[in-house]
Parts: sequence; structure tokens; C-alpha cells
Amino acid sequence: MKDINSINIMQMRFFIEVAKHQNISKAAENLFRTQSAITRGIQELEKQLEVQLFERHPQGVLLSATGHYILARVQNGICYLQQIPALLKESLKDTKVHGSSEPFFLYNQQRLKIFLTLCLTKSMRSTAQLLQITQPAVSAAIKILEQSLKVELFERSTTGIKETPLCQLIKTQVQLCLNEFRPLRDEISSFKGQLQGVVHVGALPLIRADILPQVMGHMTIAHPGIHFVTNESAYEILSAQLRVGDIDFIIGAIRPDQSIPDFKQHILFSEDMIIVLGKQHPLLQNSLNHIQLNALLEFPWILPRAHTPSREMIQRSFEQLGFEAPLPTVETGDHALIRGLLQTSHLIAIVSRSQMQHELQHGSIVELPIKLPDTDRKIGISYRKHAILSTATQIFLDQILTFTPKYKHA
Repeated sequence: MKDINSINIMQMRFFIEVAKHQNISKAAENLFRTQSAITRGIQELEKQLEVQLFERHPQGVLLSATGHYILARVQNGICYLQQIPALLKESLKDTKVHGSSEPFFLYNQQRLKIFLTLCLTKSMRSTAQLLQITQPAVSAAIKILEQSLKVELFERSTTGIKETPLCQLIKTQVQLCLNEFRPLRDEISSFKGQLQGVVHVGALPLIRADILPQVMGHMTIAHPGIHFVTNESAYEILSAQLRVGDIDFIIGAIRPDQSIPDFKQHILFSEDMIIVLGKQHPLLQNSLNHIQLNALLEFPWILPRAHTPSREMIQRSFEQLGFEAPLPTVETGDHALIRGLLQTSHLIAIVSRSQMQHELQHGSIVELPIKLPDTDRKIGISYRKHAILSTATQIFLDQILTFTPKYKHA
């Protein structure tokens, strides 16, 4: 199959309109196109997707089973583009902006690709080189968008190009649209009985050490057609990627704030944070039960990064115990780095138990019996409320939900 970027967005719009009216003539009238253009567009789309979308009858055209299956996803994708005029109107508080007009100028994947690439490179020249087109072609595409939307998308200066706030709003909608179409071919294959797809996982530290690899490992055996792409960035970056659909969900410690109201969260389990050190640490020359918290403060510490929820929990916990929180020698959430430092130094760390589950079971890392109050952390999954999950993603989430209770009681 060809890349999804080769699929014509205008043809997607044709598909929706024909499905709505079950009539080529009515669809052509509503979209200001000829019947032959609509017919040809649908035929080309079916050829690209290698599937029949409609069954032709004397009285009209009816959606095929596959057409029914993908309709909601295609509608979602186009809707993100259709919302742009209304969002601009609301943002500008301008009654002259027509929020209900059909944005035909946006149904051009090459134009959208130029726009997103320019947002990335901030350079007309670099965009032209990356897309192997001329610089005037880049300029012309952006000019069409700006004139059609009646807004300035980029601020131009001698130092380069900068996105305007309205540009960022439009970019979000375009990314959501294209990411909605991304699993379309895999969804069609899965519907035909050949389960396949790519699951894009935003993985936070607390889940990467044990649960995530076990579930992914199981799925690679049970469903070899499903592949995984993980992103191990900080939560702030992952949440931005989730917001535009670049990743399917975030799995790890749930953030208490609701800074993105479109997120839905599912709690898997909760656990307290614990104090750990390497088995060679000099404190272990004494009985564990004789180790006091004030003795720990004489050693260097590994703590989560500043301003993260876990770091703030630790701060409050030490205050409740009557101590000032230690100043960290190392600030990190990276499991491999924490493990290596604990096994080769006198550093002490505060982590979630699941983060060091393997090391604790094998004795290379030791948990101290010092309770840290109010450090309960909820571990779970965050995803967009109105997202249409791909078949592969839904199977993965079902596996996580099935596996987690077994893991916690193992």
C-alpha cells in the first residue's frame, strides 16, 4: 500500500458527502463539483485504499461494510479542518469571519504538508529543500492559506520566521486531522481479518521498567502484526503530543491537574514512594530496622526533577516528618541511570516501587523500612476523550487492563 500522504483529502470529503446522501448527484451539488469529478474521486480513493467503499445500485449508492467501518474516522479527520474557521472567529472575536463556510482550500494535503513543515523548520528555504520543491511554491502555499483564512500565520523578520498564536491553533487542528487518517489503512486491514497497526505509546518512567515491557512482549507473540513506537519524553512534551494525536496515550504516573480538559484518565493502581539504596551501601552494615532518617541525610540523594508532582510530594512528606527535604546531587527520572548510580555509589534514591520492581526482587537494590507519608501515586493511562482508538491501540489497552491486577497480586 502507498503512504497515507498520497491519499487525497478532497476525496475524503467526497466520500463523506456521498455517504450522507447516498447519491452522487446530490453530493456534487452540495460540494459545487461535477458528478464526473465526484465519481472519479471516489474511484481513485477506493483504488488508493484497495477497498470498495460503496455498492452501486440503480437507486443510488450505499456504503459497503468497510465504508461504514471507516466513516466515523474520516468524518473526524475532516471535521478538524472544518472547525478552523469557527475557531478563528471565536479567537478573534470577529463577527466578520464566517465560521460555517466550507474550507475547500484546506483539503489539499500538499499545502498542509508545506504548512506543517514550515512550522517545524521556521525557514522557507529549509522547507523547500526538505519537500524537494521550490521556495516560491512554499511561499505560494502559505499565501493561499493566509489569504483564505484572512489571518497572518507567520511573523517574518530578518532573524527568521515565527508562528503566530493563530498559527498554533490551526496547526493543532491540521495535526489532529492527519493523525486521524494515519491508521486508516491498518484499520481496513484489521477489519478484513488481518490484524495490524502501530501503537504510539507515551511512556513515563514508572511504567517502563516492568509492566510495559511485559505487556508489549506478550502482544508481539499474540499479535505479530502490531508494532510499537514509544516516546520517553517528559510529561509536558508527551501531553502536547497527545493533544495533537502524535501519540495514542500516555501511561505512567497520573498528573493531578486537569490542564488539558480533553484528557480522560483511567487509574490502574496506586503505590507509595519508597527509599532505596544499593546493596553495597555502607548503611547496610547495620540492621535495616536501626537505620534512622537523619542518618540518611548525611549521604547524597537522587530525586525526581524539580517542579514535578513526585518532587513536590517528597518535599511535603519530609516536612510532615519534621525534616527539610534533602538537596539532590542528581535530579532524574531515568530508571537505568538511577539503577546504575545506586549500584555503583553511596547515593540514596526515592522511587516508586514499580520503578525498581526487578532490582528489589533480585536483591541488587534494597528498600529501607522508612515510611514516607502522603506519597501515594496513581499510575494509569491518559488519552483524549473524543479520540477514536485504532484496533491495535484498543487491544493493547485491554491487555494492560487485564494484566495490571495480576501484576499487583503477583
